[in-house]
Amino acid sequence: MRIIYATDLHGNPGAYERFLKEAGKKKIEAVIIGGDIGPVGFMGLFIQAQRDFLEIYLLPRFRKFKKETGKTPFIMMGNDDFRVNMDVLERAEKKGILKLMSQKVHKLNGFQLVGYSYINETPFLLKDWEKKEQEIKNDLEKLAKKVNPGKAVFVFHVPPFNTKLDMLYNGSHVGSRAVRDFIEKHQPLLTLHGHIHESPRMSGQFNEMIGRTMSINPGSESMVSVGLNDLKSLKLIKFA
Repeated sequence: MRIIYATDLHGNPGAYERFLKEAGKKKIEAVIIGGDIGPVGFMGLFIQAQRDFLEIYLLPRFRKFKKETGKTPFIMMGNDDFRVNMDVLERAEKKGILKLMSQKVHKLNGFQLVGYSYINETPFLLKDWEKKEQEIKNDLEKLAKKVNPGKAVFVFHVPPFNTKLDMLYNGSHVGSRAVRDFIEKHQPLLTLHGHIHESPRMSGQFNEMIGRTMSINPGSESMVSVGLNDLKSLKLIKFA
């Protein structure tokens, strides 16, 4: 069972095209996008810009991708996506164009796929997908009861705190403590992250073992392909 994952594409058609080209290969069985899917900007104008991006580019492109490959992408919003546009994605899911992940459990050929869009609090203005650490902890404990951790892939938009996956340009760590605690406690098979675009460049690593769990943040410049039956088959692929 081989998956491909990208995150923080921020409405970049070139990155989407490169990702979908790789995702269309026969060996890839699941296609996953982990948040921050639309163009970035301030409220008002960019609420509509993100809506236009979804309706004019992304959903028609996903429809074409599914027709050509038979694959339905898994996707969720991230902290830079305006929640008011969720209705666009929800209608697309009803039409079979995509599958929404956040706080849902999907079956994946003997494995389980779970998404979680929320991040810990930041100084940014957009708060649609932010929660306090205790709230995140409570949410994740509820999700843990629905899965077999050893067979579960969790897609968290936020990376775990104090790892090689949550490092800013200044070297500080800004990931979620609740996500880190969850991984340490439940030891899922694989966790996929994003949010901190520069972390792989700053830390020099895009993956880290937390106990028995492999955790990955490819950043905004790369995608990652990995076999769930053989995590050592991990492959980082640059967009450019």
